[in-house]
Amino acid sequence: MTGKVTTMSFTVEPEFVKFLNSLIAKTGMYHSKSEFLRDAARQRMIQLLGVEAEYAKVHEAAKKLRKKTKFARELSQVERDEIARKYVE
Repeated sequence: MTGKVTTMSFTVEPEFVKFLNSLIAKTGMYHSKSEFLRDAARQRMIQLLGVEAEYAKVHEAAKKLRKKTKFARELSQVERDEIARKYVE
């Protein structure tokens, strides 16, 4: 991403800043706290997008399950889990 940037701020404990500074100095992987935090935020966003995709699969499987089983409440939890597992695969 290039172009215009926006400054964001948040509050953390002094120990967090001290540990982060130490980590950056020891590893040499990042030039600044900002660079580290941007990378961490990007990684978390990627992780959450993957979870979102998995959640969508589970949601679709649940919809299919509801269509197949009119009386899902009468099924045991084990039976419901087994049916859901089939659709998630």
